[in-house]
Amino acid sequence: MQNQINTIETSIASTSAKYKTTCLIACPIFQKELESVLSELNLTPKINYMHYTIHNSPLKMDEELQDGVDQALKTGDDIRFLVGRHCKGKRNVEDVVEDCHGKIPQGRNCIDMLIGRELTNELQKNRTSIMTPAWIRMINQSIREGNWSETDARLNLGWYNKILILDTGIEPLSDELIMEFYDLTQVEIEIFPIDLEHFKALLQDLLQ
Repeated sequence: MQNQINTIETSIASTSAKYKTTCLIACPIFQKELESVLSELNLTPKINYMHYTIHNSPLKMDEELQDGVDQALKTGDDIRFLVGRHCKGKRNVEDVVEDCHGKIPQGRNCIDMLIGRELTNELQKNRTSIMTPAWIRMINQSIREGNWSETDARLNLGWYNKILILDTGIEPLSDELIMEFYDLTQVEIEIFPIDLEHFKALLQDLLQ
């Protein structure tokens, strides 16, 4: 009888694990690329996008991470993070991941996760800043909503010799937006086409 009970309990646990859902707590910078790749891979995690102001405030980063974790714990989801390990909160991001027994990629930041650390390091030589179209739109939104000023943008970006915008073909910037961003920063802008093969492999490892 006891053996039958143990077998039933094991079967229930196995079935529960099989159908357990995954919650992906994600930086909003990835949204377009993430949804494109998930559709291609036929993966359907529950996505909790953090608010873009995590990039302006370490406290906001902590709050958004913890809110995502709390929501996932309520429903018993497996927790995954699509956030750079070196992104700045008051707490170390890796400590948040460890505390909830989650999983996070090795990338230091969103650029590492999109194209890999080796290519990132190569492209960043000679005081080059690497961005995506989503970063440009986020900076513009920050200025419009008063979270950043034009002076903040110039002080933070004017140090660079060049801004390299990664173009996946999913969310290209118009010529007008590129010129407006150049007028804002007064830094040379170059478009660099990329594919999403590195990002796709990263997501497969993270979610499967």
